[in-house]
Amino acid sequence: MPSYKLLSQGSMKIDKSNKIQDKYFSRILYLAPHNLADGKRTVCPYATVAKCHEPCLNTAGMGKFSNVQQSRIRKTLLFLDDRDNFMNLLVQDIRKFIKECKKLGKKPALRLNGTSDIQWETIPIENNHFGISNMFLLKRYAKYFYGYGHPEWKPCKELVDLGWQEARNIFELFPEIQFYDYTKIPTRKVSHIKNYHLTWSYSQANDKYAELFDDVQCNKAVVFRKELPDTFRGFKVIDGDKHDMRFLDKSNVVVGLTAKGPAKKDYSGFVVDNLIEARAVVWWY
Repeated sequence: MPSYKLLSQGSMKIDKSNKIQDKYFSRILYLAPHNLADGKRTVCPYATVAKCHEPCLNTAGMGKFSNVQQSRIRKTLLFLDDRDNFMNLLVQDIRKFIKECKKLGKKPALRLNGTSDIQWETIPIENNHFGISNMFLLKRYAKYFYGYGHPEWKPCKELVDLGWQEARNIFELFPEIQFYDYTKIPTRKVSHIKNYHLTWSYSQANDKYAELFDDVQCNKAVVFRKELPDTFRGFKVIDGDKHDMRFLDKSNVVVGLTAKGPAKKDYSGFVVDNLIEARAVVWWY
């Protein structure tokens, strides 16, 4: 098993998915959610709107250990304070992950927002075979970088031969990987990114947010307090706890998840109470 700088070696749900899936193999990136890293800057812009910051699964599983929490905080601060270095390490990890999947004979699937909600499609990336912001490369091949940074600069043939690649984002850089995430951000438009699958995470904690249910054009995930209902708001509910690979789900379904960890005690509206939902429907009719 390769040693990763940023990607997690696994989680209970990811490990479960990898065991039952014979086609794909998955890894996940865990950061410190919301503004936990420094108390100010957030990596989950809708956390306070959807009220998911308190029942977050950040402390579930391996997250209950202080060393894991400190690791997630360090990674998040690196993302916030030194984006180029973070992306460099992420690219290196992904390359290792691809090699790991090849050895296993499986296709790579990657979830970058394990406990965050970053719009990765908006983060530009410059990459070469050796990594981003690699000063050693710049010094060693300085003659190939004449004019680097100018808007009209383009890599010469020599750099391309060395492995230089250009991509607008991480998804374009690694088209062979199936990326997937949950998101609370209803305005994300990623349908043009063929290797990125999003599932919108529903919450009743905010009335205006809940009203977006029919407007968001992708599958929805709903956290239920106890057993999963057969349907929710007219859509079939599937058991999302069976595996984590949401890109394998059929379209037009609700991904039902049972409340776990801190979410079991949540009554903000993030966790949907089956009985309350049922009573509301009966009362309406």
